[in-house]
Amino acid sequence: MKTADAVIIGAGVNGASVAYNLVRHGLKRVVLLDRYLIASGGTGRSAAVVRQHYSNEELVRMVKRSVEVFHGFADEVGGDAGFVACGWAFLVPDYASDGFSANTAMQRRLGVDTREITREELKTIEPRLELGDVHRIAYEPGSGYADPRATTYSYVRRFLELGGELMQMTPATGLLRSGTRIEGVRTENGDIAAGAVVDAAGPWARAVAEWAGLDVPIKVTREEEVLLETGHVGGPPRLVFSDMAQAIYYRPDGRTRALLGRGFPKDYQVVDPDSYRETADREFIAEASERLFRRIPVYREAVVVNAYTGLYDVTPDWHPILGRVEGMDGFYLCAGFSGHGFKIAPAVGELMAEEIIDGRAHTVDLSRFNLARFARSELFQAAYGANRA
Repeated sequence: MKTADAVIIGAGVNGASVAYNLVRHGLKRVVLLDRYLIASGGTGRSAAVVRQHYSNEELVRMVKRSVEVFHGFADEVGGDAGFVACGWAFLVPDYASDGFSANTAMQRRLGVDTREITREELKTIEPRLELGDVHRIAYEPGSGYADPRATTYSYVRRFLELGGELMQMTPATGLLRSGTRIEGVRTENGDIAAGAVVDAAGPWARAVAEWAGLDVPIKVTREEEVLLETGHVGGPPRLVFSDMAQAIYYRPDGRTRALLGRGFPKDYQVVDPDSYRETADREFIAEASERLFRRIPVYREAVVVNAYTGLYDVTPDWHPILGRVEGMDGFYLCAGFSGHGFKIAPAVGELMAEEIIDGRAHTVDLSRFNLARFARSELFQAAYGANRA
């Protein structure tokens, strides 16, 4: 039987970050396993927005560290994450003002480079905006977006250079279990005995956890995005925008295109990750586009060139499940990221490595992210509703 110090199930950005950080911190035999190819699940179609505006200290600390990694990615990890520090703006309606004040104060206390700016100041950066429905604006000059596939590949490449092993197109089929201890992974290509097994399977994480006898409250939702060609109407947005007032987000996608998606509130369609429609609905394209046109009227002359669907793995409080599982030795969860996973992946990999190697994550306390919080009704709360984080 093949043996390893650790097996990570799922080669999305978080699984790749965990794998890299484990070998970087001294584990010699680490296997990164994927049912298909790297970044082929939720990661590959992530909007890959990198922003730091959260309601909880733990997440702010994670994303602040992750932004530091993205800025110095070539030195911190190696390779290229495709990170573009174009800046990020959060457009807030009047009813969210109290939460906005609390969040920005907490973020500044934790060292995040964030500030409130006026509509006039924002229009000096992006003059095409119509801002009549916007009450307040947060601006993070060092935030932006990245390339999710390039980021994952860079983590995997460094993992391999440091001696890790990648097994693609190798579906896991079960877990090796002795009582309350998980001792390895069953795959279509044979069993792997391991001292630690990490469930980083994204949309398939609940199914993996069921092999350990766990009921993990993750639902998989279908998330649609649109690409518009904007080169002939002044180019893409100058910043990444989270537009709470219009319930959309949009960002540059290279030099001439804009990427557009819908935010809360909206209807969430729960799907089977093995059987869902990957093309975007016509109604979604029309509605999301109209919301964008209200914000940037000149985009009415833009051309939609693509639209597609990705997946979120969503928990009841829209926060991830991280760390060891109480009463289950050798098994770790790294799942349920609820659309926030890409931007915190660099920190998550570091913290999971601490949890596995040192017995406890010490850079940021992961105890609040434990699976047991759901049984104890100790869910995270957020300033703008649960799924705004």
